Amino acid sequence: MKILKILCAFAIFFAVNAAALSENEIAPVMSGKVEEAVSILRNESIAKDEKPAKIFALFDEYFDYVTIAKISLGKHLKSLNDSQKSQFFSAFEKRLKSSFIDKLALYTNQDMKVLGTNKPKSNRLNLETQIIGEDKNYSVVFKFFPDKSDNWRVYDVDILGVSIVQTYRSQFGDGALSFNEILDRLNNANLPEDK
Repeated sequence: MKILKILCAFAIFFAVNAAALSENEIAPVMSGKVEEAVSILRNESIAKDEKPAKIFALFDEYFDYVTIAKISLGKHLKSLNDSQKSQFFSAFEKRLKSSFIDKLALYTNQDMKVLGTNKPKSNRLNLETQIIGEDKNYSVVFKFFPDKSDNWRVYDVDILGVSIVQTYRSQFGDGALSFNEILDRLNNANLPEDK
C-alpha cells in the first residue's frame, strides 16, 4: 500500500497547469524534470515543507489542469455555471496538491526513469516511466494531447494501469451527487488515493 501512495505522489506532482511542449520535446524535457524532482526529494538540505513547492515549480507548466478537471468531472460539467466551474477547478487543484503533499512524506529514496514514448493515436502520446522500488518496478504513464497550437500537454496519468482521471470520475460520475456534494468530497472526504 505504501508504494501505491508513493506512486500517486509522483503522478500528482506532475498534474497541474500548462505550457508549450512540442511532440519531440516531451521525452527529453520530462526526463530532465524527473531527474530534477528526484534530486529535490533526495536533497536533505531542503526542508521537507519546501520540497512540494519546488517540485510543483518544475511541472506546473506542462500539464493541462483544467482539462484534467473537466474530464474527471464528466457529465456534471455541462450542468455547472461559470462560478461553479471555477469553484470546482480550484477545489480539484487544491485536492491534488494536498494529496501530493501528504504522500511526499512516504518518499524513501525511490528512483524514477523515463522509458520512452508511444502514440496510441495520431493526436495522443504516452510517456512511459517507471518508479524503481526496492523489490520491483512500477509503471506510470503520462498521457499527452496537442492543443490547437500543437503544444502537447498532459491530460491524464495511469498508475499501474489505473487512470487518475477515471478514479476521480468514478467518484463523481454516477449522477447521484449534487455540485455541493462533489465539492464536499474534494474538500473533506477521503477519496481512493488517500487510502
